[in-house]
Amino acid sequence: MMNAIFLRGLNEYKRQTEMQKSFEKQTERVDSILRKVEDSDRLNENERCRMSLLLLMPLVEVAWSDGRISRREMDVIVKAADVYGLVDSVGGYRELIERLLTRPAPQTTGRMWQDFHDFLSKLNEDERRTLNFCVLAQAKFVAEQSSDSVIAFLRGERISEDEQNTLRAIAEQLKTANAAVEKRPETILEESANKQSPAVKLDDENLIPLVPLVKTAWAEGRVTKRERHLIFEAAARMGIKPNTASYKRLSEWLELHPTDEFYEYALGKLTQSWKNLDADEKKERKSALLSECTKIAEASGGSKDFPAGGMRICEEEIAVVKRIAKRIGAADVV
Repeated sequence: MMNAIFLRGLNEYKRQTEMQKSFEKQTERVDSILRKVEDSDRLNENERCRMSLLLLMPLVEVAWSDGRISRREMDVIVKAADVYGLVDSVGGYRELIERLLTRPAPQTTGRMWQDFHDFLSKLNEDERRTLNFCVLAQAKFVAEQSSDSVIAFLRGERISEDEQNTLRAIAEQLKTANAAVEKRPETILEESANKQSPAVKLDDENLIPLVPLVKTAWAEGRVTKRERHLIFEAAARMGIKPNTASYKRLSEWLELHPTDEFYEYALGKLTQSWKNLDADEKKERKSALLSECTKIAEASGGSKDFPAGGMRICEEEIAVVKRIAKRIGAADVV
């Protein structure tokens, strides 16, 4: 039992280290977008501070979701603020600390989301999607820093129900803001398949069988090196070679998380491609696909409650594999 706890603690430490690196990368990407807006709009110091605070607002919001901000949550947010140059401004830094010490009123948060919508209108489509993805991933990482307990860390306890609810609310706000700017057409599934970032075109149907693997790999909010390696191994078995357009597009999916609409679209296309198969072959395809997804899930995380993967599959991956199974009509397999 003790060895299992130590092993889980070691896995959790490695996972947190990977997520820390990912958080730093996302913060740099957000900062590059911020700098571009700063240069094009010729912002003064106060305007730059206001925009930096705006981009930190979702992180502060999720940190407050359980009624307090832990030291680890504060450290992560301040590190991002430092990258954005906010720490160098006395007034901006003071305002940030005030928000970390006193929970912003709902009216204040509402006004800031409206300002966030306005900020998105300054960006092009790729920048908006990149920013939305990075901010949501940053917020999730902040949520995972909420516990100061070493025992909780060793057990792999991560995000509370309140934090999950806040993350869903932030995701909805980002989605609403982006849709308002884009004025997306009624044909949302096909448009999202063609226009989302990373770009996905309908002539990439040879990659569709790999989409469930990509979705499983992204279950925890980032793709590990091992998961990436396994997915490219699966691609190689399908005849997809390096430096081809399909290989590059797959790389984009593993770099920037595709949208839920895209996953839904791709899974629909996948099940449609099996329509004319006989019952036994269809069952074999579904079983093989879920086996591949389980292999990806086993590459990280852990839970004792999932028979297929034992301690090696985390709760988020369990949920994703089950959703995929349900979507392809194989819920009885898992």
